[in-house]
Amino acid sequence: MLMGVIAALLPRGVGQVLTALPFLISSILLLFHFLKKERRAPTRLERNRFSLIYVLIFFFYNYIFAVLGPLLFNLNIPNIGALWLKEALNVEFQLMLISRLLIFMIPFYLVVFWFYGPQAKRMAAKMFPDPQ
Repeated sequence: MLMGVIAALLPRGVGQVLTALPFLISSILLLFHFLKKERRAPTRLERNRFSLIYVLIFFFYNYIFAVLGPLLFNLNIPNIGALWLKEALNVEFQLMLISRLLIFMIPFYLVVFWFYGPQAKRMAAKMFPDPQ
């Protein structure tokens, strides 16, 4: 959430990259953990699961804070509950929010799926050379 607040204060392009940074760092750290524990690259099924889980976590985390953020940061405004509820239930707002999140989710899924595939195999080969 902190990265999202900082990203809102920066220019649009920089902010979008900064928002994606925790997602990418955590996927890299999870891959290192997986490689050290399993001593192999993920299978295709595991790649799909990791990618889908990461994207869903990203989606719901950003969705929840995009909906609750205006309420949390404007608690001092009188009648904020009613105003927030009116906007949170606005269909146009919901569709815009979901469509913007989908724009990020699709490339993130593809990046994680690729990274946990060929890249993970190269990393596993370097970390655990075949004893022959």
